[in-house]
Amino acid sequence: MKKILLMLMLVIPMVIGCKSETKNTLKKYGISDVKTCDNLDAIIASGDQVVKDKGAVYCAIDTKNNLKSATAFINAGYDAKRISEFLKLPYFDESKVERYIDFDDKKKSVEDIVTYVNIGLDKPVYGDVDVIENTDDILMLVNKYHRLSDNYVPNNLVKTPNACVIGKDYSCQTETQYLHKEAADAFEKLVEAGKKEGINIKAIASYRSVEYQQNLYNYYYHENGQEYADKYYARPGQSEHNTALAIDITINDEPFNEIENSQYYDWVLENMPKYGFILRYPKDKVTITGYQYESWHFRYVGIDAAKKITQSGLTLDEYIARREK
Repeated sequence: MKKILLMLMLVIPMVIGCKSETKNTLKKYGISDVKTCDNLDAIIASGDQVVKDKGAVYCAIDTKNNLKSATAFINAGYDAKRISEFLKLPYFDESKVERYIDFDDKKKSVEDIVTYVNIGLDKPVYGDVDVIENTDDILMLVNKYHRLSDNYVPNNLVKTPNACVIGKDYSCQTETQYLHKEAADAFEKLVEAGKKEGINIKAIASYRSVEYQQNLYNYYYHENGQEYADKYYARPGQSEHNTALAIDITINDEPFNEIENSQYYDWVLENMPKYGFILRYPKDKVTITGYQYESWHFRYVGIDAAKKITQSGLTLDEYIARREK
């Protein structure tokens, strides 16, 4: 019995000391109510990596992860609610947290900030361009931030169905047209569906080689200057036509740049997702795509993605930027 009492006398001061030490530690972190802090263990374990007097903010964040990102936001003056809005997004990229903060004007939604930075809109166009590695991805994004290699040639090229006739049709591509086979098969089905409605959907431009794009860009660069060329024409390797997944069309042989005035244009827009196509450069998305509105330019992305993109009202850029990390 004496031994038991002796052991208790030794243990009780240790417990009191531990509680006191823990209390002092939590006070240093600015935490007064441990019951409301789900991240307590992670905060204490992080030690000097967290902002000591902002423990209550860490406790209010709805995740035990991304403490490094949370600390960056806290140092920038963010409150727990806005930090949580960032961290809960499935497409939040921890490697871009400083860019999110720099781009945040407190007017855009958190969703838009993350989306736009993921796209690259916080950087100058053509300023930080990466070369696409996975060119087998039917959803590969080619724009002013992502480019194909100089020697890129698509696989599975086949002749484009219902292509315009060179020298006869208005604004017809001056070389034989080709598409990626999957895109060509889908376009042929779209053409056949259109014919049943009295609509002749004709291809006026599809695959262009990187060399062809270089010559096209150079022509307008020398004729009208760089600003004009960059506004209306893609640089070599940065045109969707270089992928063999994009196609420019006319409807019933009307001028391609007037097809939105056709009585059949709404039918095309409504039915193209069923065959895997999207309108790539919408009128209200110029600041996002980086390209002017093109009512005639369609991009093959596969049926599932085409339906989701069209229903959501997103561009391909936004859709990819919002894919879960």
